[in-house]
Amino acid sequence: MKNINSQWHSNYDFIYEIPPLILSYSHGVFTGSFKPGVSFYKLRFEDVCSFLGHVCLCGAGGYKIAQLALENLKNDSPILEKDMFTLVSSRDHTVSDVVAFILGCSRRYDLQKNQYFIDESIEANKREYHYHIAYPPNKKAVEIIYRKHLLIGNEQMDRLWKIELALDKKPNSVSESDKKLYQDTMVSIVKDVLLDRKAGLFELKNIPYPINF
Repeated sequence: MKNINSQWHSNYDFIYEIPPLILSYSHGVFTGSFKPGVSFYKLRFEDVCSFLGHVCLCGAGGYKIAQLALENLKNDSPILEKDMFTLVSSRDHTVSDVVAFILGCSRRYDLQKNQYFIDESIEANKREYHYHIAYPPNKKAVEIIYRKHLLIGNEQMDRLWKIELALDKKPNSVSESDKKLYQDTMVSIVKDVLLDRKAGLFELKNIPYPINF
């Protein structure tokens, strides 16, 4: 349900219908953050938007990857524990930062806790991202491949990227038509990701635990 005080454009009203991700968090119980008898919390896509400061494709991709990981790393327990994951990403990218934010493994290269690694030796095509995600308590791991280029193709993605770079470098150089193209396309492809409207966008497979990096 939409928060009446939401700052996000009405074009993105569909984000409020996206199911939340549910994680348990014993540290939250220890610190007294939760109400008595509560040990889990709901993280919504709008929380990711607040983390990034805007609604975007990277946020949507990261959210779906985390959702797939949570759904497929379960054993008997239906709710997994935040702060107990290992993430290895093929690229240093905002998508993986979002996954790390959601799963609670945001400290990079920490061998003891919150493990988050970048392994650029993983071979991947242009705008194809590989994520190895492990949940040590269940001794399970998955690989999730995100083929972002399937959304609108690399050529159109390149065009949007040039518009974004121009906006960052010299805002007045971007035409109104290019701004509209960028904004309209972003609404459409964010919806494609969150509502599973594009076949083959994500591929998931089980991989041996522990994962190598």
